[in-house]
Amino acid sequence: MIRWSLLFIPFLLCALEFKVATYNVENLFDAQKEGNEYEEYVPHNKHGWNEAMLQIKIAHLARVISDMDADIIALAEVENKVVLQRLNVALGARAYPYIFFPSKKGRVSIETALLSRFPIEKSSTITLPDQARGIHRITVTVENKPLDLYINHWPAYVEKEDERLLYAKTLHNVLEKESNREYILLGDFNSPYQEQKGHWGMGLVTFLQAGDKNALLYNLWYDLPQDKRYSHSYGKQKNTLDHIIIPKTLLNHKGIEYKPASFTVFIRPYMLDDNGNPNRWQISNRGRGVHQGIGFSDHFPITAIFHTLND
Repeated sequence: MIRWSLLFIPFLLCALEFKVATYNVENLFDAQKEGNEYEEYVPHNKHGWNEAMLQIKIAHLARVISDMDADIIALAEVENKVVLQRLNVALGARAYPYIFFPSKKGRVSIETALLSRFPIEKSSTITLPDQARGIHRITVTVENKPLDLYINHWPAYVEKEDERLLYAKTLHNVLEKESNREYILLGDFNSPYQEQKGHWGMGLVTFLQAGDKNALLYNLWYDLPQDKRYSHSYGKQKNTLDHIIIPKTLLNHKGIEYKPASFTVFIRPYMLDDNGNPNRWQISNRGRGVHQGIGFSDHFPITAIFHTLND
């Protein structure tokens, strides 16, 4: 998807255009028993998770990722590096040359990961007290320009907002020291773009200070009409659990720049169920039964376009 362009913006030359995405792939486990699997993903038990099901799941996710054709994609809910590599191989000619998977704590079932067409220069993990998953910072080089990617998967909305507040405060404190760097925050924050009843989203909006263009950080959901702002649905409730958030350094016409109005939810007809919701990976009996070998994920991917500028 990487494109070189000769399109002029005011007094500046756009050199390279690239797409960034984030996608929660909904529990991509391998078919080996390691002891930390969710019950329905323990291989060869009553739920029917096995190598054949894994191959179907990988093929379905590879179809989405291949069609999306992002240059950088953050993934949530991946069990280990081995299954990440298998997913990458399934992309065939569109496999990514650079991948990242963190060192997992023993009690962690699923982690975040990264696929990139740009070299990964370094990575580190921001750890949080009493939290299984950290926030991973990966630095890639785009046309000799460093770009920091902060990959997030915050605790689920059924858990306490206090835990997400910890993630938000920790990330905010780190970013205060990075005011001159170019970075993107992305992943599954398990938070709506605006605070809702019960203070759900307070961590993202109030403590991380992600919002519209008047906020400290710009949440790209504000590029879309309000009725289009969702990447996840549960019953009749649609929410923006996944986010791509940028600082003002990606809006200042220097270095790497966000392409205005390029943010979108990636949806194709095959990714929809009969009600127009995500066609999630199907397990019978409300997720307690048997794997059906049907579906993709309970999240839609979101994408945004960025470009480098010749200074």
